[in-house]
Amino acid sequence: MGAVLAHARAAVNNSGVQLRLLTMNVNGLEEQRIGPRMEKLCLSILVGGDLMAALEGRATPPVPDVIVFQEMTRRAHMGQIRPHLLAAGFTLFPAKPPDGSEDYTLIAARRPWELGTTEVRTFEESPLARQYVVATLDGPAGRVRVLSGHMESLRSGGEVRLAQAMELDALLADSDLPAIFAGDTNLRDAEWAELAQGFRARDAFLMAGSPKQANATWWPEGSPRGFRFDRVWLSPGWTVEQLHTRRHGDVSDHAGVEVLLSR
Repeated sequence: MGAVLAHARAAVNNSGVQLRLLTMNVNGLEEQRIGPRMEKLCLSILVGGDLMAALEGRATPPVPDVIVFQEMTRRAHMGQIRPHLLAAGFTLFPAKPPDGSEDYTLIAARRPWELGTTEVRTFEESPLARQYVVATLDGPAGRVRVLSGHMESLRSGGEVRLAQAMELDALLADSDLPAIFAGDTNLRDAEWAELAQGFRARDAFLMAGSPKQANATWWPEGSPRGFRFDRVWLSPGWTVEQLHTRRHGDVSDHAGVEVLLSR
C-alpha cells in the first residue's frame, strides 16, 4: 500500500468544497476467491482493515465520501459490495446489476454528498463497447460532476485510448460544474506523453508532486514493474490536498487511488 502524502487534515474554508474520493479496478472478472477478496476490500475501505479498532471506537482511516469501482460484476456487487456499502450509509448507482452486464462501473456516495442525476454513456470510439458513468453529486457547498469508467484495454488499443481520453478531457474542460474523472485509463506512458501537452484537464498525481509511492497502480502477473493506469483528472479550480494508493495484491491486480480534493 502506498504511503499517505499528507496526514494532517486539510484546512478548507467552510464555504468551500472538500471531497474524499477513492477509485479502483476491483478485478471482478477474476472469479477466483471473489467473495473473500471483496470482503477484504470492504473491510479495508470502511474500517481501515482494522475491525477491532472500529468496534472499540479507536481511530481508523477516514471513509471516502465517494467510491468508484471499475470491473464490477453481479457476484461482487450483490454478494459483498452492495450490502456492506448500504450498511455504511452509501447510495449506489446502479443499485443492482444492469441486465446482461458483467463488467461495469459502480459509483457510491454518502452524506454529506448525495447522488443526483446519473447516466451511462458509451465512448464514441470503442471496439470493446467500453462505457463510462456521468453522475452529479449534491453536497453542502454545491454540486459537482463525477465521471468514471474503464477505457480500452489491450496493447493494440492505443489509438482508441487516445480518442477516449480526449473525449473525457473535453467533458471535464467544458463542464458547467466542477468535474472529476476517476478510473482505469489503461494509458501507457508513451500515450500519456502524447496527450499531455494538449490536455486541458489536470492530473491529480502531477498536482500532488508525482509521489513515488503512486507511480504505479497495475502490475502484470509475475512482473515487478507497474504502470500508472488508474488516474484522477480534474477540471480547473481543484486543489489536491492528499493523494495516496491502496494496494492489496491479494484483492486486485490494481491499486486504488484515493484523493482528498478541495476548491
